[in-house]
Amino acid sequence: MKEGLKRVDTVIKNAKVFCSGISFEGGVAIDEGIIVALGKEQHLPPADKVIDAEGKVLIPGAIDGHVHIREPWESEDKAIFNSASDIVTDTQAAAIGGVTMIINQPNLRPPIVNLEALNLETEVWKGKSYVDYGFHGGFMPKTTIKEIQELWREGVLALKTFMTTSGPYWPPINDGDLLYALSGMAQIDALPIIHAENHSILEKNRKLLQKEGRRDYASHVEWRTPLAEIEAVKRVVFLLKESGSRGLIAHVSLPEAALEILKAKREGYKVYAETGPQYLFLTDEDLKRKGPWCKFAPPVRSRDEVAKLWELVRCGYIDVLGSDHAPYTKEQKEAGIEDIWKAPNGVPGVETSLPLMLSAVKEGKLSLECLIKMFCENPAKIYRVYPRKGTIAVGSDADLVIVDFNLKMKVTPENLTMKCGWSPYEGFELKALPVLTMVRGEVVVDNREVVGKAAYGKHINRVS
Repeated sequence: MKEGLKRVDTVIKNAKVFCSGISFEGGVAIDEGIIVALGKEQHLPPADKVIDAEGKVLIPGAIDGHVHIREPWESEDKAIFNSASDIVTDTQAAAIGGVTMIINQPNLRPPIVNLEALNLETEVWKGKSYVDYGFHGGFMPKTTIKEIQELWREGVLALKTFMTTSGPYWPPINDGDLLYALSGMAQIDALPIIHAENHSILEKNRKLLQKEGRRDYASHVEWRTPLAEIEAVKRVVFLLKESGSRGLIAHVSLPEAALEILKAKREGYKVYAETGPQYLFLTDEDLKRKGPWCKFAPPVRSRDEVAKLWELVRCGYIDVLGSDHAPYTKEQKEAGIEDIWKAPNGVPGVETSLPLMLSAVKEGKLSLECLIKMFCENPAKIYRVYPRKGTIAVGSDADLVIVDFNLKMKVTPENLTMKCGWSPYEGFELKALPVLTMVRGEVVVDNREVVGKAAYGKHINRVS
C-alpha cells in the first residue's frame, strides 16, 4: 500500500487523460462513484480494482441532450413505436457509444408540458436506463407561465418548443405566444430550446410541391429550404434579446444560422447553437441517393454548406453537439421509398455520434479538446449539471470513457445495438471507438460489451 494514501474503489491507470483544456499521461482514482484524485500513476492511491487503459485516451462521458426515446407513448400505435425504440435498448446503445447521460425530449404522448405528464415520464423511466438521464419539458401555444415555472422548479433541464409543427399533437408556436413564454422564462432563468423553421414558408412550399405531384427525394430539401431556417433563427434570436431570456437553438444545419447566433453571443446575449453529426457527415447528395433513410428536419444541406459548418465547429463557434436520436422502424421509413412525404422525419444516432466525431478527430478535422467541449463540457454547463457531469475533475461523477484510436469498425446493422436496426451512416468506417464506458464509477460497457444493469441509470436534475 502506498504510504499515507487511503484505499479507493477503482483506479484507471496508464491513460492519456483529456479534460477541460488540459491533457496528461496518468490516471484517475474513484471512490463511491466520485473522482477523488487524478495525476501520474505513482501519485494515485491503492485501489480494490485497477483498470489498465493500456495507453488509450480517457475522456469525460458524452452528454447527449437531444434524444427522442418514445416512452411513454400512450396511443393505439404504441407497439409500433416501441418496436423502434425503448429505454432499455437505446440506453445500452448510448453506453456503447460513449454517452453517459442522455436528456429526453418532451414531444411524447402525452407531451411533457405539465407536471402530470412529467410525473408519468419519471415513473416510466424508473429502473430501465443503463446511463444517467434527465428530462426536457416543453411548451405549446396554450401552455401557461405557471405550467412552465412548475416544470422548471421540478428540475427539467430545458423547455422545448417548435416554431413549426412537430406532428399533429404538437402545433407550431406563434410569435406572440413565444414572446410571452420567453418573458416568463427570463424571470426564472429557465432555458428554452427552440426548433427554428418558419412554419408559413414550409406550409406554402409543401402545398406547391404536392400540387406539382412531387414525390421524389429532392422535394424534401426543396420543402424545408435554407430560407425557412435562417429566417426563423433571426426571428427567435430577436425575441430572445427582447425578452431577456437565454436560449438554445436546436439542430442548426446552416452556417448562416450559426453566425446569427454567434453575433448575438458576442453582443452579450446567452444564445447557444446546437448541431448534430447528421449535418456534418451527410449532404443532400445522400438524401437523393438514400431517400427516407436520410430524411429528418431541418434537412441535410449542400456539400458547400456542410464544409462551412465544419469550419465553424473547428473554430469553437458551435456550442453543443446533440444526436437528435429519433428512430423509426424500417417499415415506417420504407413507406417513403416511392413517396418521400410518407416517411417520418427522424434518424437514429445516439450510438454513432461520438464514434463519428472521434473518427473526425483521428482524421484531423477537429481537435479532441473541441469535441470534449461540444459533447461533454458545454452541455453540462448549459443544462446546469456541471461540474457534476461533463468533466474529469476531483469531486465530479466518474463518468468516463476509454477511447481506442486504433480500433476500426464499419457501420452495419449487425454492429449496432439500437433497436431500430438501421443507421443513416451504414457503410461508414469508424476509425476510433469507445471501448469502456463508466457511469458514476461503475463499468457499464467493457470491450464494447454491455456489462452494466438497467436499474443503474439515475435521474439527474439541475445542480442550480
